Amino acid sequence: MPGRIAALLTRYPGLPAVALRVLLLAGCAVLALLGDKPGQDFSWIGAMGVVGGAVSVLERTPMAGLLGRTGEVAVWAIAVHSTGHELSPLLPYLLAPVFAGGLLAQAAGATMAAGAAATALLIGLAVPGQQDLHVKDYSVAAAQWTVIALMGGLVAAWARRLQDDVSETATNVYAEAHDLLSQLYTVTRQLPGSLDPVTTADTLIEDLSRIAQFSTAAVIMRSDGDRLTTLARRGEDRLEWEMELGGANPFAEAWATERPQQRDHRFVRDAGSLRPPADGSSLVVPIRIGERVSGLLACETEQPYAYPVSVVEAIVSLGEDVALRLDTGVLFDQIRELATTEERRRLAREIHDGIAQELASLGYMVDEISSVAADAGQPDIVEDLSGLRQEMTRVVRELRLSIFELRSDVDRHGGLGAALTEYLRMIGTTAGFTVHMTLDESNRRLPAETEAELLRIAQEAINNARKHAAADNLWVTCRVHPPDAELVVEDDGQGLGKGREDSYGLEVMRERAARSRATLEIRARQPRGTYVAVRVGLAATAHDAEAEEYEKLMAGPKGGRKTEEKAR
Repeated sequence: MPGRIAALLTRYPGLPAVALRVLLLAGCAVLALLGDKPGQDFSWIGAMGVVGGAVSVLERTPMAGLLGRTGEVAVWAIAVHSTGHELSPLLPYLLAPVFAGGLLAQAAGATMAAGAAATALLIGLAVPGQQDLHVKDYSVAAAQWTVIALMGGLVAAWARRLQDDVSETATNVYAEAHDLLSQLYTVTRQLPGSLDPVTTADTLIEDLSRIAQFSTAAVIMRSDGDRLTTLARRGEDRLEWEMELGGANPFAEAWATERPQQRDHRFVRDAGSLRPPADGSSLVVPIRIGERVSGLLACETEQPYAYPVSVVEAIVSLGEDVALRLDTGVLFDQIRELATTEERRRLAREIHDGIAQELASLGYMVDEISSVAADAGQPDIVEDLSGLRQEMTRVVRELRLSIFELRSDVDRHGGLGAALTEYLRMIGTTAGFTVHMTLDESNRRLPAETEAELLRIAQEAINNARKHAAADNLWVTCRVHPPDAELVVEDDGQGLGKGREDSYGLEVMRERAARSRATLEIRARQPRGTYVAVRVGLAATAHDAEAEEYEKLMAGPKGGRKTEEKAR
């Protein structure tokens, strides 16, 4: 509502002045009723209304508005002299032209209108033959209302100035945003490489392997708060380094001091890990853009004293060369995620306010027709309408679930597991199967865009099971140990059927998996049902030849949290 009012005032800046004229004329009419000559007073009030309406039209252009307000003040002065001088019910109307002058012509307009009023009132004193004129009382009343009107006009000028400043600021902000987005579009078309930060991070690790030895290396970026996200990794099956920015570790020190941190042992593992610090060498190098740290490049090896000064300097130079491209990719992903989230919320609003409301209204109409048919003794029509009403109810329920899906996101604090749990609870209230959920989630997080894509894939798989499988049970398993993750959705329904030509659900799931650099597996489940799995990181490559070993690794107690939940 405030935005609509602001837009209306921007389009019609003189609208408050018109409203004030109407209110003042109404007030003057009330005062006239309390006077001795209401008939004569109402004649002048009507005349002022006509003049005020004409002036409101003339104020669309500055010069015509100035002349119109001057004429309005002159007519007002004549009306005041004709309706009782200092007792005139029309004295308060002086606020209207002075306020309009301040609103439309700033302080100069208010001052000119007030000056014209003072001049007209003084001229009135010089008119001969005014037997009932009390000069002193008239002068005091005229001065009071002139000052009051001038103050109102100056306040209007100040308010208009504030409005113009806000509008100008908003216009400048949008202009700057347009210029930046135009530049971004041009630059992205001309870039020799990709803006994908994961690809850039992989390339950085590949370049690192040519100048330094390591058993494990990773590119780590900071996202929300003290959250570190592993963009790419090479080496260990699962990255378990203790690298909280709020802790006492080389990662926090490298970020705070903006200097490389070297240790004569490998990195300390998380508290939940059974592996103690081992002999060797470790190094954390800040990835800097100017004076700002945007990420960390970390590596370790079993070899002692593996990173002499010359190697450290080379790694620092390597990070500086790729820092801007890497940070730009991360920023681009964040912008894309914000735009996607806003668009999903906009679509949810459109569905809710549009087709969902229309269908609900049609449902009420069907109910009314069914009631009329029942009164008329037409059971066949009532039965047909009952089936139609049930189908409409089902469609509305599906729309509400779609709105929930569009509005559901991975919370910056909760993580993928929390978002998936909330979605399953929503589904569990309407689905005809039992939901079994297993959650094994580390304290660390995946990149935000990866979490979002995994959530959408899970939603699509769960929806397919709910709509088409006719299953009794649904099993959802979510294991997250960044940079690795595995998400499995299984049901004991009727299994995979022949897809419709106009169905794009599976194709969209494959596209989402590809964007997350994940693998998607869809197959029949034994003895019946469907099996859908999406795997990121090690999970994307280890499930074939090393499936059994990988399952033991992912299911073991590694400091995360593991829960199982059932819902009907």
